[in-house]
Amino acid sequence: MPQAAIVFVHGLFSSPTTWTPLQQELRAIPAVADEFDFLFFEYATRPVTWNPLRRMPDLDTVAESLRGFIGDFTAGHERVALVTHSQGGLVAQRFLSRMLLAGRGRDLAGIRRLVMFACPNNGSDLFLLARRGLMPVTRNSQERELKPLQTAVLETQRRVIDGIVRAPDLARDRCPIPIVAYAGESDNVVVPSSAAGFFPETGVLPGDHFSVIRPNGPGSRLVQAVRKELTQALAEPFPAEPQPEADIPHHRQPGSSAAADVFTELEMLGPITLPVAGPGTRSTQFFLHGGPVEQLRNIDIVVSSENTYLQMSQFFKPSTSGSLRWAAAEKSGSGQIIEDVTGDHLAAWLRSHGSYGLPVPEGTVAPTPAGALLRRNVQRIYHAAIASPESGTNSYRIAPQAIPRAVHNTFDLARRERDELGLPLSSICFPLFGAGRGKMSVSESFERIWESMTSELADDPNWSIHFTTRRRTIFDLLHSRLQAKKRAYDETT
Repeated sequence: MPQAAIVFVHGLFSSPTTWTPLQQELRAIPAVADEFDFLFFEYATRPVTWNPLRRMPDLDTVAESLRGFIGDFTAGHERVALVTHSQGGLVAQRFLSRMLLAGRGRDLAGIRRLVMFACPNNGSDLFLLARRGLMPVTRNSQERELKPLQTAVLETQRRVIDGIVRAPDLARDRCPIPIVAYAGESDNVVVPSSAAGFFPETGVLPGDHFSVIRPNGPGSRLVQAVRKELTQALAEPFPAEPQPEADIPHHRQPGSSAAADVFTELEMLGPITLPVAGPGTRSTQFFLHGGPVEQLRNIDIVVSSENTYLQMSQFFKPSTSGSLRWAAAEKSGSGQIIEDVTGDHLAAWLRSHGSYGLPVPEGTVAPTPAGALLRRNVQRIYHAAIASPESGTNSYRIAPQAIPRAVHNTFDLARRERDELGLPLSSICFPLFGAGRGKMSVSESFERIWESMTSELADDPNWSIHFTTRRRTIFDLLHSRLQAKKRAYDETT
């Protein structure tokens, strides 16, 4: 029995037969046929199903099926190479991402290469046209994830880039696996820039979206490329675990970061109703959101924590500021930023207030439109100046007055915009001011926000209040703090 296996993963509306021409050429090469077993993963992917008892599985379900397939059929193989076409590359990435999220990075050590052909890493413009009704293509849950810059795909890629491509060693939350992305030079379904995506190892081969994986003979560039990748999969060293250092606290040792602590999809808890304005008065509803801030919807105002220069994070940063900036930007079908809505309006606000390039007072709150987030029913983004950069360093400090001022100014601005602009504003979502680069504890941040917020709500309780975080532990902590507030009130009444 060969000690290595190739797992082929087909694409959308396809099947394992799409690999027949390539696998016939590969089986004719002794160096490949003698070293590898050929395995073909199949999953349900049809344009439409008329059976009411069946549904098209989403990518998470397909990825879980791939995990079971690899576990069942490659158990006796020392090495595995994944070879994918089109959506199959997204399936493989989702499988890797979910394994890391579950803390099973070490179980991936035998996978020594992922080779993707025509994978829509930045989405498919052709499918975007279909979604806009310009082509008669039936939609399903898998096709929706081919939309350019689809959030779940981006979250998966961030985890794969950090925990697979850039991983220095093996641990529960990471495993270095070489990933190569090939494009078809005449592919109009997945253009080469989308096929390359964020991956550092890329190549271009002759062919369109389908012929790129159909060799025209044993000497074709496709066969030579696949043979090279398989040879490297056999030679690729297995990843090693880091050596623990005795003088590093356990929670800071390599491999101890909690990837499973991060929400990949938005979850909501609430309403939690609290009479914050005192006994016998009206109550306020509170909600908790765990997950990517760009997935928030149906919240009138989302507050972003900024530095005192009111300079937002860059689009690629995972911070709340960077995520909101990216989510609000207007983009082309291929993902190019057409208009930096929040960044441009924030710069205009600074210029109009004579503050561009200068720090504003701690607690200042500046409004901007929500841009593309309007389509998620987010009306406004407020930018609160919380963190003051420390001169000559990359550190920040949080002034004691910054948080209460920011909370007061948020409510004050919301009331003014509601009255002066006629905006129907009734809900506000707060981050945990200062709990990021400001290095303030979650509990301290929450209590400072709470004290100022309840003062505002005592005079104006007709708001719903939302908190957002990416981390499960913080989500659970916030839930427990709100429950404690509720219990404390119940005990006094």
